[in-house]
Amino acid sequence: MKTSLLFFFCLSSTVFAASELSWDTTEVKIEMEPDQTEARATFTVTNEGDEAVRIARIKTSCGCTGSVVDRKIIEPGKSSEIVGVFNKGKRKGLNRNRLHVYLDSQPQPVATLLMTVQIPTLIEATPQIVYWNSQSSKTPRKVRLAIDERFVNEIVGIDYDRNRLTVTEEDGKANGETTRILVVEPKTYDEMYRGTITVRGIGPGGRKADTRLHAFVQP
Repeated sequence: MKTSLLFFFCLSSTVFAASELSWDTTEVKIEMEPDQTEARATFTVTNEGDEAVRIARIKTSCGCTGSVVDRKIIEPGKSSEIVGVFNKGKRKGLNRNRLHVYLDSQPQPVATLLMTVQIPTLIEATPQIVYWNSQSSKTPRKVRLAIDERFVNEIVGIDYDRNRLTVTEEDGKANGETTRILVVEPKTYDEMYRGTITVRGIGPGGRKADTRLHAFVQP
């Protein structure tokens, strides 16, 4: 009975504290620029209660995200800013990061802040791997190239081993496609091969971009 009462008291305290805090937003969406290495999102919290509260810690869902707290002790009527800091590293595409905010002596977070970061993919190859083996058909493979035209406006080169592969480009628009299509085929299906095809592009201001896809032949 005592344990149940203690749990109920702690839970009630957490709910009460959460209800006394007002957030300007709990979700921020950011689209990074290609040259950005870091993105920041600011969440403002206001103490609308009658007693001061203290932010004890902030736990993030990913090691790529850190946090900076403007002030940990928030007096009644005062506000504090929590800044989520996302480090891009080698990450791509959509990244969803959560920041769990804990107050002193409370085991449950009083708020979960969502920081959604979209990293633009300048040139995307689908699929990124083409392969042939004894069980697969001995036919060319098609790879679709999606280009973010905001940042890349020209494909300037396709690098590959011309002694082992044949790579041509189809007119995707003629087939109702909105992307460019590469057609990849090994010179021979009877020899083992592992290689890389690199597609290079250029954009406004001389911005460079590339993507890689891999080709495998297993007789």
